[in-house]
Amino acid sequence: MALLGCATIVPVSAMVDSCSAQPVTGLCIDGSWVQVYNRTNFGDCCEHCMLNAGCEAFELIPDASDQSSTCYLKRGWVNVTNPNRTDCTVGYVKGLNIPSPSLPPRPPIKVAPTGAKNILFIPVDDMRPSIGTYNFSLVHTPNMDRLATQGLRFDNAYVQYAYCAPSRNSFMSGRRPDTTKVPVQRLHLSSSNSLDRDNTSQHPRVWNFINHFRQHDVGASWFSLPEYFKQNGYLALGGGKLYHPNVPPQNDFPYSWTPEYPYYPNEPANLNHTCLEQFPSNDLTYCVADVDKDDVILEDQQIMSNCLAHLQIAKNESGNRPFFIGCGLHKPHVPWIVPKAFFDMIPPWEEVPAALDPWAPVDMPLPAWHPAADVHGLSYGFNGTCNETISKWYRRAYYAAVSYQDYNIGKTNSTGKNTRVLAEMVDIYPTLAELAGLPAPQEQGQDLNGTSLATIFDDPSQMNLKPAAFSQFGKGFPFPLTRVLGEVKISNFSVTSVFLRNSTEIMGYTIRVRDWRYTCWFGFDNETVSVRRTDILGRELYDHRGDMGLYLDWPGENINVVDYEEHAEVVAQLHQQLLDYIRL
Repeated sequence: MALLGCATIVPVSAMVDSCSAQPVTGLCIDGSWVQVYNRTNFGDCCEHCMLNAGCEAFELIPDASDQSSTCYLKRGWVNVTNPNRTDCTVGYVKGLNIPSPSLPPRPPIKVAPTGAKNILFIPVDDMRPSIGTYNFSLVHTPNMDRLATQGLRFDNAYVQYAYCAPSRNSFMSGRRPDTTKVPVQRLHLSSSNSLDRDNTSQHPRVWNFINHFRQHDVGASWFSLPEYFKQNGYLALGGGKLYHPNVPPQNDFPYSWTPEYPYYPNEPANLNHTCLEQFPSNDLTYCVADVDKDDVILEDQQIMSNCLAHLQIAKNESGNRPFFIGCGLHKPHVPWIVPKAFFDMIPPWEEVPAALDPWAPVDMPLPAWHPAADVHGLSYGFNGTCNETISKWYRRAYYAAVSYQDYNIGKTNSTGKNTRVLAEMVDIYPTLAELAGLPAPQEQGQDLNGTSLATIFDDPSQMNLKPAAFSQFGKGFPFPLTRVLGEVKISNFSVTSVFLRNSTEIMGYTIRVRDWRYTCWFGFDNETVSVRRTDILGRELYDHRGDMGLYLDWPGENINVVDYEEHAEVVAQLHQQLLDYIRL
């Protein structure tokens, strides 16, 4: 990597490691330096920084010139004073870890109860139900199918926030996103398109669902899911993508994990692969990896090898402790870097079915729109859908990634049951605790938001254990909005609006009951940290008795029936339930 320039700084105690693009310069920090990247869209770098617990901003220096754009850090700020300095050498290149916060003292670790069950916890990123157990034949998933036939399959399970970091914050803490949110300072765009730290009069702070739940004492005393098992005498080992990278710092080590066994990195080092085919060329989305070369190292391959090593450690434990082992896998999240053999399992792209319905539901309100700006190398805005040919390429690569992940899961080595009971990811924590034979978390001071579903394993036909499931999704105006005749309209779409993503201006809440899904989009007030309950920007109602979104391409939820007169009573009832939930 060519070193084009360095910069002196006012020292800070925390820094980010990278954004994804070509390195332009370095920042000298106490004898080390951190790569800084030049992106055409500066907002992406800022957003990357907002995902990192140790900073609130990022520094860009175009081509080592003295012109720079400065984002500010929490504990100081980057000041470019000498971009031509060259005494930072490649030998000092490294990412700087952000230290975990100092948490309140933990009570002594208990002895695990007799007969406590082992837990192997394998979250898989961006997995949809396109697997064999749901009669989807394009993928090869014998291991996941076997798990489904030997265990209990939850067919009505929902995340609490359809975004990586807040979702993981939620199920790893057992709390809902409205509980795990943390305050952060808002950054502003000045008229010159640069960030203005001092302009805070209108929005002195915002609430953020991305930063980790340990910040600002929000969850300092909480036991995370693995920490609860550790505190109850378990060997707690982890690796891979369980938490979002650096959210919380160092994957909450040592609090969540047994300290004598280091956490295996979320993003393993020294990865290496060669693509026999890839797309697109400028920003990799999928890669047919040539694994016949001796030096090929793929991330989930490394993570799974570490998981197997952890299982061996648990087996050899002299104290015979039960174990909680977390093994977080990346695929089928993009980029789909998958060995060629798994692409060969999938039919050619011409034979891959297109989306059954690529269009938005009839009468869907504007706040529910979400432009496909996160497809690597591609961007589809509010008009039109993804090119069908590219869609088929991506679907084939995704199915290959699913098949590859099934192979990895199979390395961990009857007739099954399934249930339609409503379930939420926030229920995982209390359910696992009860199934393992541990005391209820509430008995040890953990005020969780989820419900134990352990009794479902004995009687999957129970349908009234949970009356409803809830989700939410906040938006920081991916586009400017104006009100026209009571409706929300797009106005003056601008790429610079990406800067506002670190705030929350709209909050959508969804309630799902057996026959209906109802969503209401509210204005969100960052001053009072709450929704404006009468500021309704859009509503949706889908009838799951007939317009049912099923497992594969969601052929249902095609018509928003919220304004149908015959459903007025249902809307009123579900809206009140939603308001009652928001008060919790």
